[in-house]
Amino acid sequence: MVSTANDTLVIGCDANRATTGDSADNIDALIRRKPNASRYSISDGWEAPSLIKPLEMRDYSNKYGYAPASSSVIDGAIIEDSVRHRLMIVIDLWAWNGGVFEHLNVSPDGPVNGGRPRKFPLGDGFATVAGRDMLLLSTHNVTGDADGLRGNINLNIDRSQFDLVADLDGPRDKHGRIQIYELIGIPRPYTTAGVDDSNLALGRRSRYSLDDGFNLFEAGIPLYVFQHGSARITPMRVFYKDSILQVFNTNHIVEIYSYDDGRTWNMGKLVTRQFRPVDSRYTLVAPGRSIQIRAGEHAGRIVVPTYMMLPAGISCTTVYTDDGGETWQRGTPMPATIDLHESAITEVLPGVLRSFNRHSASSGGKVLTAESVDGGHSWSTLTSAFGDDDQGVACQVSALMLKQTIASPTTGEQLPALIVVSADDRRRRHGIAHVAVVHRSSRTFGPRSELEWVSHADITSPQTLFAYSSIAQLSDGRVLVLFESSPTDSWADGLQRMYLQELAS
Repeated sequence: MVSTANDTLVIGCDANRATTGDSADNIDALIRRKPNASRYSISDGWEAPSLIKPLEMRDYSNKYGYAPASSSVIDGAIIEDSVRHRLMIVIDLWAWNGGVFEHLNVSPDGPVNGGRPRKFPLGDGFATVAGRDMLLLSTHNVTGDADGLRGNINLNIDRSQFDLVADLDGPRDKHGRIQIYELIGIPRPYTTAGVDDSNLALGRRSRYSLDDGFNLFEAGIPLYVFQHGSARITPMRVFYKDSILQVFNTNHIVEIYSYDDGRTWNMGKLVTRQFRPVDSRYTLVAPGRSIQIRAGEHAGRIVVPTYMMLPAGISCTTVYTDDGGETWQRGTPMPATIDLHESAITEVLPGVLRSFNRHSASSGGKVLTAESVDGGHSWSTLTSAFGDDDQGVACQVSALMLKQTIASPTTGEQLPALIVVSADDRRRRHGIAHVAVVHRSSRTFGPRSELEWVSHADITSPQTLFAYSSIAQLSDGRVLVLFESSPTDSWADGLQRMYLQELAS
């Protein structure tokens, strides 16, 4: 959720069709806008919700039903780029049957109780050919059988089966499309030390090409697939099961842009290759908000929280861009001896960033925090955000710097203030808004910022379900929190909608 400079409130969420789970399933990205948001009450002024067109996966219809063979997008992070005057979303994109789980345990009414985890391969689905990074494509569709079905598991993970490459950043054809080439040589396997592609060369230009939406053309003619669950045809994307060309089955990350406060969106690039470590099995976006640094040496930099599976476990880091998403770099992993998942990033003082991290360890604090003074590239040792030693809440956390200052209870100074929203425990219940003022540290060494917690206000009752959230502040100062909850004790009831609440000043 973001409140733009033009006073438009833009909110988004995953659009699940039938379950409460993650990919693999038929999941798209949904958005809703409220122009001139500060003029309205919380419930008025909204436009109708709509799917984000460039991200809409149309291999399956919008009908109710669990669809593990669908392609999907999930877990976006939004930012308003004040330098380029546009919105950007960075989001995970999965080819058919892609996701952390290859099959979910779905109850008849929709709740998900775990599932069968995917055995993630190494590799990002790219190869370096002719000095450029190119997207691997295969004329083979390798499938497996499971759950009493035939061909329902995506096994396009053998690099030697890929015989084409799409030159995403190279010269376009006369129609402005991405050119696809035959590959000379057999791609070698990915390893934790990287991969040697020196045996690969660019062959003849193939008869295939791609448009910016990754739709396939053959000899300049658009190709189509039948949409599962309907009698319609839809353009053939390389992420679909019925595509004649297949991508490597791993997570991809794509960026999209809007120049009109989220009314329309343009497809950007697949950017995974630019920052994914060679020894990772996935790199995923932490959903919610990204930030743009306001001050200091790295002013204008966009910082996106991510997490990745490395040989030592799941690690949290950031990726960042100094040119609006054209090129990306990866920061170093946050120093930790436990698994870290999603994080929220804020700029608590000019040029000083703070992370608020989800974890599931049995002690150390409900939420962890670290500091960066080099634009999100490296981070201090993680400590307990709230000063407790409780077990981690094991749920996403959101955070936002407030526009107004707040008086410190200890010094009386008017200081920068932030709000952190999280569940109170790992049962995913009891949403709480934690408000802190930020002191500049007087210590010679160590963190440059110190947090003094001012209040801890209930968003829900202690027994009410509460999970993922996002925070925004309107131009008139009102603070809103978007969150997952339920009127009952079942997520099947709760995830029929998102909840929006104004926090007391």
